[in-house]
Amino acid sequence: MSLTVRPADVDDAEAIQAIGRAAWHAAYDDVFGAERVDRVVSQWWAVESLRGAAVAAERVFLVAADAADVVGVAEAVSDTGERGTYRLGRLYVHPDTWGEGVGTRLVDELLDRLPSWAERLRLVVLAENPTAISFYESYGFERVEERTGETDGVEHREYVYELSLSPQD
Repeated sequence: MSLTVRPADVDDAEAIQAIGRAAWHAAYDDVFGAERVDRVVSQWWAVESLRGAAVAAERVFLVAADAADVVGVAEAVSDTGERGTYRLGRLYVHPDTWGEGVGTRLVDELLDRLPSWAERLRLVVLAENPTAISFYESYGFERVEERTGETDGVEHREYVYELSLSPQD
């Protein structure tokens, strides 16, 4: 795979939504059901919202592309409630490329693009997603909290993970 990681742009929105849809179905159909997954993706991955996020200054929003095909996405935003913290809101890779290093390349590049004042990268993952949990733990994220969450009316367990960032020169 010849992978390029670059900033997302407005023309990537449909491809990003397709990655979200495929990844959510692969990870969560057994948890929420396909119909509910479709609703969540339609809300959380709306094309117009993705276009807006691609041009938002306070975000780091990246895509990984193999030739012309977008195969992964990562998005982090400064946590206005906690200085020094960025929240990883999206890290999704098309299921056809799971295990091929796409997620690692995206996180590596995302970390390189965070501002020097960033001290930690925080994320929330559903406890029912062992693939993502395994990835985050192998990358070096540490579980700092377990809590109850809700997605489209369904209560579930979720974990909060953090990656401490060494000061950047």
